[in-house]
Amino acid sequence: MIGTESNAGLAPIRVRINKLEGSRIEVDVNPATVTFDVDVSMDETRRTNEELTISFLLSISTKPSLVRFEAGGTAVITGGRAAFDAALEIDEETSVPKVLHHIYQHVFTSLYLIASQMGTPYPPPDLIHAPSETRDLGPQLDQEQMVAEQAAQQAT
Repeated sequence: MIGTESNAGLAPIRVRINKLEGSRIEVDVNPATVTFDVDVSMDETRRTNEELTISFLLSISTKPSLVRFEAGGTAVITGGRAAFDAALEIDEETSVPKVLHHIYQHVFTSLYLIASQMGTPYPPPDLIHAPSETRDLGPQLDQEQMVAEQAAQQAT
């Protein structure tokens, strides 16, 4: 179980990961490009005057079918109705709730570590910013280059 808290321009949001899974589907396939698709399920599970709890499940798969990731847990938004509305507001640029961006930021690091251990492509840090993302894998980057790329993308 992984839990973090941040406000990232919104009301304080605590994210707790209760499920984290990676499944390698194909072993012998090494394509030059891979497309990541994400399915998201978010449900309100509890609401008080000061806290809103949302359960989430992110399912991320690739085309061609190389690997599948699942991450699930809860996000707790604190601060009252105005804070809830701000976190659930749809981002005009991406058409997804702002709280989902926050959730994925926390999930990404864990997915990156699992993918690295499995020797599979990892989903991009900005996957939620686009409905599907295609990555040119080209020659495999060494570990230091991948970490530098991740840090640079998270900093933006």
